[in-house]
Amino acid sequence: MTIPAGEAPTQQRSADVQNQRSSSRLKAVRDGLESEGGGKSAPSARDIYEAGLQRQQQQRQQSQRGSRGMNGGGGGGGGGRGGGSPSRRSASTRGQQLGATGRSSSRGRASNTGSNEFGQEQAPPPSRRSGPPGRGNSVSSAMRQNSSARRPGMGSGAVEGGAPRYSSSRRGNNYNSSRDIESGGEDWKDKEGNKGRMNGTTMMSGRPPPPRKNLSRRESTMADDPFAEREGKALTWRSVNMTLAAGRNSKKNPKRQLLTDVWGEVPRKEITAVMGPSGAGKSSLLNILAGRARSRGRLSISADVRLDNYEVDPTKLSVRKQIAFVAQDDSLQVTSTPREAIRFSAKLRLPRSTTERDLDRLTRRMLQELGLEHCADTMVGGALIKGISGGERKRTSVGVELVTKPALVFLDEPTSGLDSFSAIQLVKSLKKVANAGSSVLFTIHQPASEIFNSFDHLILLNKGRVMYEGEVRDVPTFFADRGQPIPRLYNPSDWIMSVAQSVPVEELDAAGFFPQDERKTVDAFHVEEGDSKHDALGITRRESKIISAGDQRPVSMLTEIRMLFSREFKNLTRDKAAIGARLGLTSFLGMLIGVIFQGVGATDSSVMVNLQSHFGALIMVLMMSMFGTAQPALLAFPDERPVFLREYSTDHYSVLSYFCARLTMEAVVTFGQILLQVLITYFLIGFTMDFFLMLGAVYALAMASTAYAVLLGCSVEEPKLGQEMLPLLFVPQMLFAGFFVAPELIPSWLAWAQYLCSLTYGVRIVSVAEFSECNGDLRGQNNCDTMLSNIGANEDDVWWYWLVLVCIFAVARLAALIVLKRKATKFF
Repeated sequence: MTIPAGEAPTQQRSADVQNQRSSSRLKAVRDGLESEGGGKSAPSARDIYEAGLQRQQQQRQQSQRGSRGMNGGGGGGGGGRGGGSPSRRSASTRGQQLGATGRSSSRGRASNTGSNEFGQEQAPPPSRRSGPPGRGNSVSSAMRQNSSARRPGMGSGAVEGGAPRYSSSRRGNNYNSSRDIESGGEDWKDKEGNKGRMNGTTMMSGRPPPPRKNLSRRESTMADDPFAEREGKALTWRSVNMTLAAGRNSKKNPKRQLLTDVWGEVPRKEITAVMGPSGAGKSSLLNILAGRARSRGRLSISADVRLDNYEVDPTKLSVRKQIAFVAQDDSLQVTSTPREAIRFSAKLRLPRSTTERDLDRLTRRMLQELGLEHCADTMVGGALIKGISGGERKRTSVGVELVTKPALVFLDEPTSGLDSFSAIQLVKSLKKVANAGSSVLFTIHQPASEIFNSFDHLILLNKGRVMYEGEVRDVPTFFADRGQPIPRLYNPSDWIMSVAQSVPVEELDAAGFFPQDERKTVDAFHVEEGDSKHDALGITRRESKIISAGDQRPVSMLTEIRMLFSREFKNLTRDKAAIGARLGLTSFLGMLIGVIFQGVGATDSSVMVNLQSHFGALIMVLMMSMFGTAQPALLAFPDERPVFLREYSTDHYSVLSYFCARLTMEAVVTFGQILLQVLITYFLIGFTMDFFLMLGAVYALAMASTAYAVLLGCSVEEPKLGQEMLPLLFVPQMLFAGFFVAPELIPSWLAWAQYLCSLTYGVRIVSVAEFSECNGDLRGQNNCDTMLSNIGANEDDVWWYWLVLVCIFAVARLAALIVLKRKATKFF
């Protein structure tokens, strides 16, 4: 570039003035940095940055003047080849000296500059790697390499080498800069309104950006990260004993010692595997530590469980709700999808301040980690509904528990049913959870060598005793020192399982395979009631800085009911075979009864046969409504018991919320079923009572009978047992209703039972409504009055019959709620 001779002194003077100002600023900055008092204040980040930028401009300008001096022989006042002035020749000499380093990088570095208002070239902003700005450090070599490298697709601002142009302007105290950057950049804005952009590690602004924890496009938060950091603690236990006392026949049922002085630990940020032959006590130990087993009947359990020396009782709900437990048998809603199951767990177990967007991100992240994206929207399925595979169902069960970021994670045979790749991926996910601070403990039968080597800690049980406890890397030495070295190129898990099963326990004990607990015992800490600093696990109560402003309470009861009802409704609509069979059977039986008794309601009641047929049609309608609604309700609770126990034990919802949601859904479905039945039978048979009165009476009878069925269903644990209890529900109702035998003929010591039968009051309500005014002459009315008298129905007591039906419904439902809550503490 050739500079006119008349402009060179002016430009030189401007550069000199600017250099003097920069030197003064640098001196002031150094004085401020060196001063520790004396009234001088330390320079701000802006002053340091601008001073460093001025220093870089000086060096750049000196290099530019040297380059112009080399090319200036042909310029000026039309001189010849060497016709430049002496000052220009000296500038050329200086340019050759100062510009040597600049030419060694690339041309792209020089083209990476723009021009300011003085016509001078502007240096690019310093890299974040180049250290603190303003301390005299130049642009880093990484920045120079990036600017000289070719980066395609930079747009119109790009020049040779792909480096974008940089322009700056300074007006008063505001410094703004702009630069064409790659598409991955991010905008930032500080409290003073200064704006800039970030791209990777390079700062694209004249001022340092506000502090950030990461430079990703979306700042991650604890709310949507299932592997967010949490307070890590070591889980330890000692003197765990489980004894099954002898039965009445001590020869057939002798005393059994299931666990004997079992001890161990789960170090923080490590995964611990419990191995052993079948019957060694792996699942029993896991159930005790998870609070799913307690002393009851012949079973006696004692244990000392601590979390960082804080004594914890796993059987308490406040402790159990912070434990993630994945059982060996999957217990998931068969009509839910993996996405819905994981999101349902996160919604009900995370604080109510967690937004819907965070829940979606959390669910999506967990699906990705467990490899469930391809089947995220497929039903889980079960015995009668086709769904995802067994391995995918197992991973879904794991995701349902891990999504809540628990403090303790227990898994019973998590790799069963998984292929080798899926098992390895699952163990990697568990290691991530452990690294976040959780204590991860799981049982496993005989893993592959790659999976075994990924474990951090191992507990080997044999006949209810600890055969080995320690690091996985110490297993070969431990077995070799006791005469059982692991053969070369042999899977260690296969070998130790073979030793545990093939060598007698006496020989193993003599060889020193059952070590004693040599850890020092100190007094345990106790979490006092009302302690605001620690929770039930002794974990410090401290809210996340990111979500501390939100409400950290659990979701409300209304939210629990809404979520449960939504799931029940999806279950109803997706299980088309069940609802179709229920409504189809109701329609078929209604049509059958209607056709058989067609028109009997309009016959002459003076003829006793007509009256009996009329009364028989009424009884059949009532019995059909009772049977058709009570049987599904009886079998529903035993079928869903595993799902309910798992979710209740981990504090998904309360028993009352579950009960209210189930009641609401049953009421809706029962009403639809009864409406269909009454619509068919009422007009075919020709009943004379008001349609809505009949609909209300039959519906009230159905709900009261359903309440009895729910009470019986909550009392049993197996669906087969519930089916066998059906006669107990229906036969007494028919015997004491009064239409087979007159109430006065029932023995006095059994007559009280008629007042507990809902069918008795249902029959009396509809009989009074139907036969209080009979068709025909006076004889017909007398027949109707006699029939009402035989069943014990009185027109003046109708209000009492309604009241008793309501009371039966309420009392039976309340009793079922109490029974269900008591049964919820028994897991097996």
